[in-house]
Amino acid sequence: MKFVSLVIITSSENEDKVKKIAKSGGASGATILQGRGTSSDEEKKSFFSLTFEGNQVVIIYVLEEKLSRNVLKQLHKAIEEKGIDALGFIMPISHIVGLDRSLIKKFADSIKTEDNL
Repeated sequence: MKFVSLVIITSSENEDKVKKIAKSGGASGATILQGRGTSSDEEKKSFFSLTFEGNQVVIIYVLEEKLSRNVLKQLHKAIEEKGIDALGFIMPISHIVGLDRSLIKKFADSIKTEDNL
């Protein structure tokens, strides 16, 4: 069983939407980091002479490889159809320790179910 890290970067306003999309694809239990983004555009929006480039969130899931592709497909569909502004990508994990045993069993069961279809 291979595990990967699914990373999604989006605006704070889209955080709940993106988490719902990931949950509908089978993901749960993410780590969320707050950040600020910069733009390559020369023009920056200002409010009373203060520049505002927006707050970003980085949502990180550790998922079984097949499940991560399903979640990424759901995210791609939402980006295309609903215009949600987000960036998602998958990174391989070569070694991992500390995963909850019930989570590993859940992944194994989902793989068996998919193989039986």
